[in-house]
Amino acid sequence: MTALCIRIYHFFRRHRAVFWLSLIGLFLFCGYFASRIHLEEDLNKLMPASRNEDGSTKLAFANLRIKDKTFLLFEGSDGTSVERIAEVCDAFIDSLSSKNAALDTAHQVVGDIFYRLSDELMPDVIDYLSEHLPAYIDTCVYARLDTMLTREHMEKQMQINRQDLLGEVGTMFPELIQMDPIGLRNLLAEQMKPLTEGAAGSYRTIEGHFFVPDSTVCVAFITPMYSATNTGQGSALFRILNEQIEQFATIAPDVHICYHGTPASGFYNSSQIKKDLKGTIGGSLLLVLVFILICFRNRDTLLLLLMPVLFGTLFGLTAMYFIKGQFSLLALGIGAVVLGVAMSYVLHVLTHYKYVGDPEQVLRDQVKPVCLGCITTIGSFMGLIFIRTELLQDFGLFAAFAIVGTTAFSLVYLPQFLHPEKNRVNRRLFAAISRFNAYPFDRKKPLLFGIGAIAIVCICFYLAGGALFDADMHNLGYRAENVSYSENLLRNKTYTGDKQKYFAASGQTMEEALGNFALLSHKLDSLQQAGLVKSYTHTDKIFIPLNVQQERIDAWEHFWTEERLQQVRRLINETAPMAQLRPEAFEPFFDYATADYRPDALYEANIIPEGYQSTLMEQSYNGEYLCFTSVRCANDTVRSKDSDYHRICDAIAQSPNLLVLDTYYYTTDTLIGMNEDFNVLQWVSMLFVFVVLLFSFRFNLRYALLGFLPILLSWLIVLGTMVIFGVRFNLVNIIISTFIFGIGVDYSIFVMSGLTESGKDKRLLGYHKTAIFFSAVILIVTVSSMLFAGHPAIKSVGFSTLVGLVSAIVLSYVVQPAMYRLMNKKQNKK
Repeated sequence: MTALCIRIYHFFRRHRAVFWLSLIGLFLFCGYFASRIHLEEDLNKLMPASRNEDGSTKLAFANLRIKDKTFLLFEGSDGTSVERIAEVCDAFIDSLSSKNAALDTAHQVVGDIFYRLSDELMPDVIDYLSEHLPAYIDTCVYARLDTMLTREHMEKQMQINRQDLLGEVGTMFPELIQMDPIGLRNLLAEQMKPLTEGAAGSYRTIEGHFFVPDSTVCVAFITPMYSATNTGQGSALFRILNEQIEQFATIAPDVHICYHGTPASGFYNSSQIKKDLKGTIGGSLLLVLVFILICFRNRDTLLLLLMPVLFGTLFGLTAMYFIKGQFSLLALGIGAVVLGVAMSYVLHVLTHYKYVGDPEQVLRDQVKPVCLGCITTIGSFMGLIFIRTELLQDFGLFAAFAIVGTTAFSLVYLPQFLHPEKNRVNRRLFAAISRFNAYPFDRKKPLLFGIGAIAIVCICFYLAGGALFDADMHNLGYRAENVSYSENLLRNKTYTGDKQKYFAASGQTMEEALGNFALLSHKLDSLQQAGLVKSYTHTDKIFIPLNVQQERIDAWEHFWTEERLQQVRRLINETAPMAQLRPEAFEPFFDYATADYRPDALYEANIIPEGYQSTLMEQSYNGEYLCFTSVRCANDTVRSKDSDYHRICDAIAQSPNLLVLDTYYYTTDTLIGMNEDFNVLQWVSMLFVFVVLLFSFRFNLRYALLGFLPILLSWLIVLGTMVIFGVRFNLVNIIISTFIFGIGVDYSIFVMSGLTESGKDKRLLGYHKTAIFFSAVILIVTVSSMLFAGHPAIKSVGFSTLVGLVSAIVLSYVVQPAMYRLMNKKQNKK
C-alpha cells in the first residue's frame, strides 16, 4: 500500500492536468449526488424494525394519518366567558384558513380544520337515521320490544310522547316522535349508552364548539395536507401558527392559544437538531479551526485540513444516496463525531509533514498506520449495520464511507498540496507540545497505580452492577415547552390523569376492518370487566358492517308482521286520545315499519364531519384500512409488565388484525433484544480488530495484545463509569461504543507504530503523539459541546463519549509505553 501511494504521488507530480481533472471531477460528482440526498427528519427512524410472529412486518406507523392531527387549544383566563373563547376560536380559524387559501395549491399546509358542528348536521343525521333505522337496532332489542306492545306501556309512553312533542326536541324535530309511538328511542339510547359515555375525557358542545368539561378550553383539530414526516411543509404550518398566536396574544390577551400533536413534536425535534448542529457543534468546530490556524500558522492549513474531511463527508453522503436515497438528519448530527475521527487521519499526515518537510517521507511513515487505523475503525462502525434500526444503520454506513473517503484523500490527493517552501509552524507551541509528549508519564509509578486503581474500580462496578439500557424511546425526543404545556393542559382538563391510547382493527377493505373490530370490541369488553380498561370508544356502534346491517334489516322485517302492526294501530287508537294526541299523528310509524331497507356504508355517506370521522377510521398512506378506538386505562408506566396498559396491549397484540397504535410498545422488547445483540457485535468487532492487529504485527502476539489493551480497557472504564454515575445506554448513545472503539484503535495503533519503529527513528513516536494531541483537542472540544446541546438524543452522547475519549488518550499516552518498556525489558533479560 505504501509503494502504491508513492507511485500515485509521483504520477500526479508529473501529470498535473490529470491530478486537477480527477480532483475537480470527484468533487463535482460527489457534491452533485450528495446535494440530491433527502435528509429525513423523522424521529421514527430511531425505531427498530418489528415483526409479527408469522414473520410479517408490523404496521408502519409512519403510514398512519391519525398521527398527523394537531390539537389547537384556546384557554380562557379567569372570568373569560364561553362566548368570548368561541369568538376568538372562530376568528383564529378564519384567519388561518384565509392564509392557507392564499397559498398556491402545491404549498397549502392545512387539509381540514374541525372545530365546530354544522347547523345542518342534526337534520342530516335524522334524515339518514330515518332511512336506515333497522340497521342501527340490535337484534337483541326485539325481545324487549315485544313486551312493550301492551296497553299499560302504551298509556305511559303516550304521556312521554306528549311531553317530548312540547319540548325542545319535539319543537325542532317532531318527526322523531311521530315515527316512534312505542318508545323505541329509549331502547336505542340504552344501546348507544357506551358510545355516548365516550372513552377518554369527553367534550361538551356549546354553540357547536368543542369544550372541555369545565368549559374553560375550546379545542380544534387540524389535519395537515402532508404526513408528519414531511417536515418541510410542517415547518411552514407551524411558522404560520406561531405568527398568528403572537398576533392574537395582542388582539385577545384574555385567551391563551397553544397546540400539540405528532407533527408539532416532529417540527420542534427537527428545529432543535438543526439549532444544535449550527450552535454547539458548529461553534466548537470553529474554535478548533482557530486553534489549528494558530498552531500551524499557514493560511492554507485550514483548507488542507478541511478538504479531506469535506471530501469524506461528500463521499459518505454520495454512497448513502446510491444505497438508500435518503439519510437521517439526526444521524448526520451525531456523525459530526465521526468527522473528528476522520480529521485525526488528516492531522497525522499534516503534523508529520510539519516535522519532516518531505511529502514522500510522510507517505513512507504514515500509510501503514493510517490504513491500519482506517480498516479497524471501519470494522467497528460496520457492526452498526446489523442493528435493527435505520438510524444506527445510516450512521454505520455513513461513518464507514466518510472515513474511507477522508483516508483516501489524505493519502492520494493531500500530499500534492504539501510544499516544503511553505512549511511553517508555530515553533513555540510545537516545542511546548514536544516537551509535553517527551515527559515520561509512563515512568511515574503513582500515575500508573492511579490509572490501574481507577480501571479496577470501574471494572468491579461494571461486573457488580452491569451497564443498564434505557428502552423508553420517549426519553430521546425533544419536548418543546409550549407543546408540553398544551399536552398537559388537555390531559388535565379531560383525561382526569388516566392514560389514553389508540388501538385499531385493520383490513384490506373498510368492511374487513369493521368486521375485525368486533373481535377488538369483544376483547376490550372482557378487559373492562376485569377492571383493566376503564372505557373505550365503541366505534362499532356508529359504523355497522354491511352484513350485520342486512341481518338487522331481516330481523326488522321478520318482527313487524301484519298482526303486530294491527296490534300497534289498535293500541295507538286507544291510548293517544288519553294523552290528548291524535292517533293519525303517528301514521309515519307504519310507513317506516313497512319500508324497503338496504344496507348502506355510513362512512361513505358524507354525514359525519371529516375531522371527526378521521379519528374513528382511515385509509392509511400505504392503502391499509383501519378502524380506531380510544381506550382509557390507569396512567401507569409503559415499561412495567404488570401495568394495566401493558397487559391490555399484550392481549390485543396477540391477534394478527388488531394493532396497538403505540410504536414504543412494539419496540421496547425489540430494543432490549437489540442491546443484547449489540453487545455480541461489540465483542465480535473487538475480535476482528485483534485479528487485524495480529496480522499487522506479523503474528507477534505480545505486540497485538499490547495494541489491543487500550481499546479493551477504555471500553470497560466507560461501562464502569456509567454504572457509577447512573447513566444508562440508550438507542443513540450506544453509538459511543463504536466511536470510543474506533478512536481507541487509532491512538493505540499510532503509539504502537511509534514504539515498534523507534529503532529506525526515535522521533517517530513524538510525531505521532503530537498528532494525537491535536486530534484529542479537536475531539474533546467537539464532544464536550454536545453536553450543551438541547436535543436529548445528541446530549446523551456527550458524557460517556468524553469519558471514553479521555480514557483512550491516557491509556495510549501512559499505559501502553510503560507496558511496552516492561515487555522489552523482560525480553532483553531472557
